[in-house]
Amino acid sequence: MKSFRWMVMLCFAPFVQVPNAADWPSYRHDGNRSAVSTEEVSGKLNSQWVFESRHRPRTAWPMPGEETPRMHSDRAYNVVVSGRTLYFGNNVDNHVYALDTRTAEERWRFAAGGAVRFAPVVHGGNLYFGSDDGLVYCLSADDGALVWKYRPSPSGERVIGNSRLISAWPIRTGLLIEKDIVYFASGIFPYEGLYIGAVDAGSGREIWLNDTSGDQAWGLNYGGMAPQGYIVASELNLFVPTGRGMPALFDKVTGKFNKFLNAGGKVGGAWAMMDDGALYAGNDNKGTDSKVTFDGKSGASRGDQFASFPSIDMVLTKDIAYIATQKGIYAIDRAGNAEATAEVPKLAKEEGDLVKSIKTIRERHKAAAKANKAGELGKVTAELNKATARLAVIAKQMTTLNTGRISWFVSREQLGPLAVSGELGTLALAGKTLFAGGNGYVLSVDAASGQLVSMYGLPDNALGLAVADSRVFVSTDSGAIHCLGEQVVQGVPRKVTEETGQVVLGQADTAAAAEIRARSGIKVGWCLIYGARDAKLAQALAVQTKLNIVIIEQDATRLEEIRRDLLLAGLYGSRVIVADWKAAELPDYFANLIVSGRVQHGEDVQLPVGQLARVLRPAGGVLLLGSVANWPKENVANVVDGLKANVKSSHDVLLGNGWLKFTRGKLDGAGSWSGLYGNTANTSSTNDRLVKGPLGVLWFGEPGSEHMVERHSRSVSPLAVNGRLIVQGMEVVMAYDAYNGTFLWKRKIPGAVRVRVDVDGSNIVANDDSVFVAAHDRVLHLDAQTGRTLREFTVPRQAGGKALRWGNISVDGNILFGTGAVPLAREYGYIWNALVKNGEWVAESDAPKDALATLKTVKGSYPRPDARAYAYFKRRGLHWQAINPFPGWLPDHKPSAVTDKIMLSEKVFAYNIGNGELLWQHDGVGIPNISLAIADGRVFFLKDDVKDEEREQARAAVQAEIDGGNYVPEREQKLAEKDRDVRRVVCLEAESGREIWNRPYDLTGCGGTKLGVAYEDGRLLFFGHYSNHDEGPFNKGNLNWRRITVLQSESGSLLWSKPLNYRRRPTIVGDTIYIEPRRCDLATGEIQKRTHPITGESVDWEFLRPGHSCGIVTATPHNLFFRSFSGAIVNTEHDTGLQLFGGLRPGCWNSMIPANGLLSMQESSAGCTCSYSLRTTVVLKNKPQKGLAEWSVFISQAATKPVKHLAINFGAPGDMRSKDGTVWFAYPRPKTTVGQGAFANYGVKFKLNEEGGPEVVQRDWRGKTIAGTDKPWLFTSALKGVTKLKVPLLENDQTARYTVRLGFAVLAEAAGQVFDVKLQGRTVLESFDIAASAGALGQAVTREFEGISVTGDLDIELVPTDKKAKLAPTLIHALEVNREQLRAAK
Repeated sequence: MKSFRWMVMLCFAPFVQVPNAADWPSYRHDGNRSAVSTEEVSGKLNSQWVFESRHRPRTAWPMPGEETPRMHSDRAYNVVVSGRTLYFGNNVDNHVYALDTRTAEERWRFAAGGAVRFAPVVHGGNLYFGSDDGLVYCLSADDGALVWKYRPSPSGERVIGNSRLISAWPIRTGLLIEKDIVYFASGIFPYEGLYIGAVDAGSGREIWLNDTSGDQAWGLNYGGMAPQGYIVASELNLFVPTGRGMPALFDKVTGKFNKFLNAGGKVGGAWAMMDDGALYAGNDNKGTDSKVTFDGKSGASRGDQFASFPSIDMVLTKDIAYIATQKGIYAIDRAGNAEATAEVPKLAKEEGDLVKSIKTIRERHKAAAKANKAGELGKVTAELNKATARLAVIAKQMTTLNTGRISWFVSREQLGPLAVSGELGTLALAGKTLFAGGNGYVLSVDAASGQLVSMYGLPDNALGLAVADSRVFVSTDSGAIHCLGEQVVQGVPRKVTEETGQVVLGQADTAAAAEIRARSGIKVGWCLIYGARDAKLAQALAVQTKLNIVIIEQDATRLEEIRRDLLLAGLYGSRVIVADWKAAELPDYFANLIVSGRVQHGEDVQLPVGQLARVLRPAGGVLLLGSVANWPKENVANVVDGLKANVKSSHDVLLGNGWLKFTRGKLDGAGSWSGLYGNTANTSSTNDRLVKGPLGVLWFGEPGSEHMVERHSRSVSPLAVNGRLIVQGMEVVMAYDAYNGTFLWKRKIPGAVRVRVDVDGSNIVANDDSVFVAAHDRVLHLDAQTGRTLREFTVPRQAGGKALRWGNISVDGNILFGTGAVPLAREYGYIWNALVKNGEWVAESDAPKDALATLKTVKGSYPRPDARAYAYFKRRGLHWQAINPFPGWLPDHKPSAVTDKIMLSEKVFAYNIGNGELLWQHDGVGIPNISLAIADGRVFFLKDDVKDEEREQARAAVQAEIDGGNYVPEREQKLAEKDRDVRRVVCLEAESGREIWNRPYDLTGCGGTKLGVAYEDGRLLFFGHYSNHDEGPFNKGNLNWRRITVLQSESGSLLWSKPLNYRRRPTIVGDTIYIEPRRCDLATGEIQKRTHPITGESVDWEFLRPGHSCGIVTATPHNLFFRSFSGAIVNTEHDTGLQLFGGLRPGCWNSMIPANGLLSMQESSAGCTCSYSLRTTVVLKNKPQKGLAEWSVFISQAATKPVKHLAINFGAPGDMRSKDGTVWFAYPRPKTTVGQGAFANYGVKFKLNEEGGPEVVQRDWRGKTIAGTDKPWLFTSALKGVTKLKVPLLENDQTARYTVRLGFAVLAEAAGQVFDVKLQGRTVLESFDIAASAGALGQAVTREFEGISVTGDLDIELVPTDKKAKLAPTLIHALEVNREQLRAAK
């Protein structure tokens, strides 16, 4: 039992409601989520009452531009019913409500510490639910009294989740209760840890807790699961929905993770239901509604059993499947459908074979007739008649079988105009009546015939149905709950609204808020009120600003009063929350404004200054204390000194007129990401020294995918400058607070979109105060804080000159640089705009020729150009693919000539930002849009105007450099002259445009059409903008020719040019170039080395992108970031290996941005239908409280023998580098089979040939302390039951002496561990008792043995003293061997 997580409160209730057959006690009625009740109710739908919530539901995640149901299970307040009481949770005001089913009058309400996003469960007289505060609650169903609450996670740490302050491990699953056991899942980011558990329903006692399923990133597609949705179970298994992904399977008895279900293709979604031992799951398959069936025992996929009827929702009985589709409602005969599903494919195959056979027979018939062979002709004729007769029979059989699938069908047109205008949604079956909710209506039909019984119109979308107490309860997306029934209510049906009270503020409260606003200048973001007498200051600030407000108050009575007042005012949850959290639990950097209501009233409050400094937002956050004039001076000084000592940033202090104002500046060591590759030098890195491991989630939320460009477009990266995150989407630019995700502004700008930035460059840059956005032929200069236009700049154009678009854009100091690029062929969204007029598809005769095929295709699936059709266009990339003939999307696998698809400009120019004056322009031929680099007051770019004699000079110069050893030749030297890439490198003075030097150079092999330029430390680099799907050619050696050429920037002379066999656009960090999967020295191009952690040999430094990927690397001095299926992180500071931030899909170029002291992972998966669990923006920061401890997979392909030092962490989910530099290798080795192609099963591999049938014991180390060690992670996992290990240390002809250390600890699940220990057959420990050795403190135990002689392998035996035990009572946590001496065998 984990007492710190478990709280029991005895509650004596005078009356306990007992659910009966007419109840609806759980989401969709029961634990199977069947949505079937035996209660016979009338299908008449008359309004009885309407309950209107104060707040429209606010989803946990940003709303997407498509596939909404796949991830969002909380768009309505779904209800459960027991007796005459209805219960639901509110995801805005954090309360659970109990209403009278007949009157909608409130019986009671209960305040949780976070949003309640899923319907509660009524069981045994109690009500159970989970909350975003990370707790599972049990209340008395009768009066709402707390019975117990349980926290499965390791701490009360908070993060910001979609503009709400929540637990870092919220409960984002609907609870399941079976046999008095409550099942749940806590946590959403596998990188932070997940907690799947079971507790006793009566007491809250923990039965089991799987706290390591989040550590399975390497062994799962998409980097792991993010539990979201309503849990279901079979007899043996627990199925946990994972948002957009498919469910994960756990053992229901032990909690052991089994596998991530795989439906094949791209099916996913949180919808799940059990029926007859089978699991039905999913919402969507590449835009098509879908439900896949899985075997309830094995989890094996049985496919979509109702694929012919794409299912929005489904209700199953023994004989009939009721399915809501885009067309209408089907009643499917399950037996007939099963028979047709089995037989029709066989008949179809026979039909196809017959058609081919008949074609052959006809040819023979024709030949026989022509040859006048009567006998043969008669024979063939009979054969033909038989075949055609059989074909007719098959057609009839198939028709009969397919007809037998359907018991009845009622179309949306048959259901009436409401159903025509609004899509169908949720279903529920009660007795003989089927109910369906849709967008704007609820209807009922006779379940036997499909005959419409009743239709009721709604102003909202009906997303949830519950049938109980002879009534139908409808939950809508507005937050309203409608009660419908047979009775006709006279007059206007009863409308019930939540109790509210008018906010009455005194003059002093209003004035105080006004002065806080005026002195701080803060009007948006987050405000922390530390200590409050009442709710009035928060209310006044809420009225006068757009701040989200958090009140921390430790006095319980005062806290409840404040919560009550805020709830009545309609502010609680939506704008203001009050809690008694510890200051240490609040997220870093989140508060734009910190005030204190108690200080405001003159109290001398003991403020946790260190914590307040930590949570104050950098780059402008303000701590403002009023009424400090009466404080002792030393108290004020202590506050100021404490803030200065802890903010780790520049700061400003203003003290006067009774006010203390402390403003936090930029973080020391933070960097900026001001353009596509971080800076004008195009290094794809930043000097941010704060973005380093261990990382943890700071906030997540908007922007979602709604406005984002389709992922394969390779759109622009987000920008991160001066505490802001700037994001461009589909002709829209948005700004967010980088530290808490607060939305700042949005601008719709026609033409503000840029795709294929790998070859066309970006159109957006920023500095501390401004954002510059290129659209068509101009740039808008926007205020970074407000989005307001400050000035416009246009591409210089002489009278009568050619109209050009703004190509490359850069800002350096007070100068705006640009290039005049060749216009694109068409505008973004061309095909959609050409095919849609006045809300309808155009006639085929009016469609442009290049869009006609698309029109014919899309009309078949989408009769009208609605939101689903638009999502299809976006998903297929149709909005952008037709705008220009871009260079190939896939990489080049051999050196090639520059093609005519290269994206070019015809001039380079510069403006003075301050006055708008054109400083200079430089005309040129064939200037690649991606070739501009600016640094040290100079502008570098390429031109394609080299003359024949200059080409000869360039070739001769290369030969001279080859002879001098500066140019290492490869296959490019064998290319024909016409295929070589010789271009002019130009260097201009940035302020004047004066040419400093130009030089023709042979850059063959450096990228050709995709050649880019970067600068670092006086060196100019030329390389390819390569990406995507190259692991096969790389492993075959087909990329050896990929070259980097480096020139001296002062003169253009060659420093070095080498073929470096790199997979992706290189990234430059200081004196290092990362040439995936290795790194080389900037000065020489020499491959850099590392000391191998096992052999001690000097080997190539390397990293790996093993998963499906199509992006480049971004970097800081401490880390690399890139896509590898999910987000990948490589800690280069400590060389820990590969980490995966699972469940999230980064973009196809660069969307992982390190700046502002943060790692921002902008949502970049728009259009992707792969089964990633999440679709959101996530921001991480260094979290030192995690310690230097990060699970990873160490990457090296070098030999592992002879062993100099080997450290093994038994049972661990990944490798770990400890503070002393030791790499502890997990064993068994992490399962890495999901690596792409040749990279499957990556990482260091070795086998210990263990015996005894051992089991892995694995527990989460977060929050754990174990006496006797500073490595708790080393002793929370183990190998249990192992009897022999054979550790490969040396080659067979080598002998060495080793020091061997064995590590042990006490584990409750492996009690009574007493055994002998043998090394090389010699007993070194006799009757070793782990518990006795660990002592009362349960400390870690280490035993060391020196001088162990080894030839080849080290043999370790753990010999149990109890010979009769089924599983040997042995246990080992750690093994470390250090070589003392190495010599050859005699």
